[in-house]
Amino acid sequence: MPTLAMIVMIALTLFLANWQLNRADQKSALQARYDLMQRDPAVTLPVRGGDGTNLLYQKVALHGHFDFSRQIYIDNKLYQGRAGYYVIAPFRDDFSGSYVLVNRGWLGAGNRAIPPHAEQAPGEVRIEGIVTNPISRFLELSTATVQGQVWENLHFKHYTATLPYAVQPILIQQINDTRDGLVRVWDRPDAGAAMNMGYAVQWFAIATAILIIYLVLNVKRISA
Repeated sequence: MPTLAMIVMIALTLFLANWQLNRADQKSALQARYDLMQRDPAVTLPVRGGDGTNLLYQKVALHGHFDFSRQIYIDNKLYQGRAGYYVIAPFRDDFSGSYVLVNRGWLGAGNRAIPPHAEQAPGEVRIEGIVTNPISRFLELSTATVQGQVWENLHFKHYTATLPYAVQPILIQQINDTRDGLVRVWDRPDAGAAMNMGYAVQWFAIATAILIIYLVLNVKRISA
């Protein structure tokens, strides 16, 4: 029984260690793709973007106008320790003739009794941004709104179902300044890779410790 327990515990810890290594590799690969894409000039969106995976982290240039009547605010987003919102609005791109969702940036929260209001860029504007996955970038925990245009999370399918037009399955993180006062500092795709590596080292250490303890106890038992 002790031997079986040792084998099970070591197998489990090695599995968890390798899982953490795989997570670190995935994040590092995303960062490598991100860095590669950022060296390329901005491109226009294709008329049909497929499922969006081929565009992930591509820098794109849009020209058109926002549909501010359907703009929403994603609550509980922190920037430098301050609470605020991500401002999400549909955008019609003249180049592709399609609609996409744009994360315009971060807006600080003021008096919670007053609905948030982000400055608008009226008329036609030029947007540069990074293509991201709208499902992975936000936790889709609830389809409920908190208060009018303020949402707890961006539930992509639920939100786009409320729109009278189809949108490409991507989210654009705006990076250029349109003089609206919003903050545009985005997380790196490899955020947490070092932490995953640290966890992997810990699990490998635990597996080693289990083996050493087992060997020491068995040597003592045989010697007794």
